[in-house]
Amino acid sequence: MTAYKGIEIAPGLRPLIRHMESVDEYREMLQRLQAVWDNLALLGQLSGMATDMGSTRQAFADLTTSLLNNLGLETRRKVVQEMRARAQVAVDILTRNLFERTADIGFLATDDDLRRHAAGGEHAPSRAAIVARFRDYVRKYSVYDDIVLLAPDGEVLARLDERCPVEHSGDPLIAEALGTTAAYLEHFRPSDLYPGRGPVLLYAYRVTAEDGTPLAVLCLSFRFDNEMARIFANLRRESDWHVIALLDADGRVLASSDQQQLPLAARVDTVLDADCRVVRHGGRQYLAATRPTTGYQGYTGPGWLGHVMVPLEHAFTDDGADRLSSVPPALVAGVMRSPTLFSAEMRSIPEHADRIQQELNRSVWNGSVQQSRAQGSLNTGFSKVLLGEIGHTGLQTRDVFERSIGNLHQTVVSAILGDSEFLAALAIDIMDRNLYERANDCRWWALTTAFRELLASDPHGEASRQRIGAILTGINALYTVYDNLVVFDRHGRVVAVSNPAHAGQVGSSLGDEWVRRTLALGDSQQYAVSAFEPTPLYAGRHTYIYAAPIFSPDGAGVGGIGIVFDAAPQFDAMLQDALPRDTQGQPLAGSFAVFAEGNHRIIASTLPGLSAGELLPVAAEFLADGRSGIVSHQGAYYAVGSRLSTGYREYKGAEDAYRNEVFALVFIPLGQVMADSAAAPAGRLRASSRRALEPGLATTEIATFHIGEEWLGLLCSEVLEAVDAGGITPVPGMPPAVRGVLMYQGNPVPVFDLKHELRFGRGVDENGYRQVVIVRAGEGSGRDNDAGDGAPFGILAHGLAETLEVASQHVEPISTLFPGHAALAESVVRPDPGQGRDGILVVLSSRRLRHRLARSAELPERLLPPLSGEPPLLRPVLSEAGAA
Repeated sequence: MTAYKGIEIAPGLRPLIRHMESVDEYREMLQRLQAVWDNLALLGQLSGMATDMGSTRQAFADLTTSLLNNLGLETRRKVVQEMRARAQVAVDILTRNLFERTADIGFLATDDDLRRHAAGGEHAPSRAAIVARFRDYVRKYSVYDDIVLLAPDGEVLARLDERCPVEHSGDPLIAEALGTTAAYLEHFRPSDLYPGRGPVLLYAYRVTAEDGTPLAVLCLSFRFDNEMARIFANLRRESDWHVIALLDADGRVLASSDQQQLPLAARVDTVLDADCRVVRHGGRQYLAATRPTTGYQGYTGPGWLGHVMVPLEHAFTDDGADRLSSVPPALVAGVMRSPTLFSAEMRSIPEHADRIQQELNRSVWNGSVQQSRAQGSLNTGFSKVLLGEIGHTGLQTRDVFERSIGNLHQTVVSAILGDSEFLAALAIDIMDRNLYERANDCRWWALTTAFRELLASDPHGEASRQRIGAILTGINALYTVYDNLVVFDRHGRVVAVSNPAHAGQVGSSLGDEWVRRTLALGDSQQYAVSAFEPTPLYAGRHTYIYAAPIFSPDGAGVGGIGIVFDAAPQFDAMLQDALPRDTQGQPLAGSFAVFAEGNHRIIASTLPGLSAGELLPVAAEFLADGRSGIVSHQGAYYAVGSRLSTGYREYKGAEDAYRNEVFALVFIPLGQVMADSAAAPAGRLRASSRRALEPGLATTEIATFHIGEEWLGLLCSEVLEAVDAGGITPVPGMPPAVRGVLMYQGNPVPVFDLKHELRFGRGVDENGYRQVVIVRAGEGSGRDNDAGDGAPFGILAHGLAETLEVASQHVEPISTLFPGHAALAESVVRPDPGQGRDGILVVLSSRRLRHRLARSAELPERLLPPLSGEPPLLRPVLSEAGAA
């Protein structure tokens, strides 16, 4: 631990806590209250008051240290978790994208037209035809800005960007591509193919003849800057202070969301050995987090890192509390009772504060009772004022604890709602990016020259089927996201499939609606998508089939290609990547994610029991873009965020005819739904403002307490003190009114539960008792200074209220209200709003109560002295009339 402004804090908080405004605000309030406690303790000693403030003062001081540490650690955890999530997403989204590029280069390098052009000869396609083919490719795969075909000696054979004057390259990439044993090459560095441009992300591979002889090298130039700008835009919010960057393994900036703060090629300190760290850059302090990629299907990319920095003075300013404004208050209150949002230590703080407050209340209450019996002492008036101030300060201290933890609860829940929104946006972004590739693939493969020629000449000849099937199998081996690929003729009859398990489909006719739509398309840029439904092409399971028309070399429609997405594992993998993670990087227990259509039909879910094709049981308002809220599902509360699919690049864009309303929803657990129970009284001493009583006015001192919701009292002259209810020992065989015995000053004292005797007319929580009021019955005069003459007994109470000094003229004896009845009440005190009393206070008769309880429990006769002037068997009436 280390000291910060008089508070011991965890070392990791030392450089951060002064920037946590809410935590520092509570520190100042608690330290001001601590100074008050110091003064009260001193005044208590000087006054000779029996109440010892030392232990209470120290207990609150220790709890202050624990509270501020936990507030700081929870605040830090929330911010760092968000930073690490953004850093992780920045590098992982790019890695997923680049994984697709590794398949693209391998497939395009086998293109027959490129092979024939590289080999040369009389029937080879012209350079213009190859450039046109490149243009067709980039119209579909707009992630590339250039394609270059190079001879083994570096001569440029064809190039998409014909404005570039380079006709020959000496880039070592050419020789490496000709000789590599890998399936592709991936390099990010300057190249003489792009003079003056800086680093370029190139994918390269050799083009070979049928016998494997190298003919050329193909290079794809990825739109790196454009793609990173898109990723950063999706990760940053308006008025966001986070700077997001992509770093190489040496910590050099490859891409930055804010090049003024973090310029390209700058070197920064990576944070891979801790969850975060304060770093200096450009003369400013930042909180920084760095994450390596988790990879995708075994591919880890170029070894780059996601990095997030936020200026330290702005790192802890956004609490996101506005997200709770649309959540029904009852749901918010239910979540706040959940015991799972915080660490055990954090959850124990309110319990400790309650215990300290109960002990303080009891101490003040007992002090007040003692002072009421010490009339005539010189410092009685001062002691009463001091006791009142102690009680008031205790309430203030506990209020600060409650507000700080309550605000933190709201901040944490708001942050979780923000996480659910962010992760839902991530899930739908992953989906859109993935399905963008599917729309591209079907259209590009439809341009395969062999498909066009064979379907136009002899679609069902054995040689055609074999050739088309071999090509489909080769494609499927490179693109494992598909379960099956199918080529069909212009009548919808299956010519070939890629998956041998579906070989029985060859020769059959496809009557599906998506097939008819595909065959009706008139442009190679167009495509069709099936509904998400079961299909024999996917063994009766739900999936999407992306399809494109195939045109003959002269432009006539000759059939189409359908690519069957392997929906079950692919969608599950997408959703798994969007789940919140714990500190070990594992999916957070109890969380789940769902893809669903706007009609609530489930596409995929990570929660067993929510299967594809079923209806998602959430309210309609959660199928709205950018919506977050709280729902209950199967006895648990969840933060849920949703995001509508808006597409990626051209996919579902303004010029794309395809529309499909799909939502991603991420559910993060907030704890179990707690059964509502009647709240027990808090056991606080009320700090009401009262006007002073008139001098010389006859007064009565009453010690008050709560049983359930009822406000009751006893004459202070009959009360010894209040003690903790934890030491009661049950006595077998006793009636319900006898809870047991309690050792008091070395002697066993019977303890009674009055809920059955007083018959309140509403339920009383018998497990919520916290206090035992020790009573010794007197003669009922109300003016005795002695605590009575009978044996002491205890009364269970939920909480202590005030010791009141009331004008005797406001006290009405029960005998005048119910003459001839042996009521359990001594009197009632009229309401007096000027004194803070809004209701009737019932003052119990200790003598009658003792007699009634002792008789019902068949206790020894020494607890049953005669009650002068009262018939011994008269029925007490407070249970029916007085309780009202």
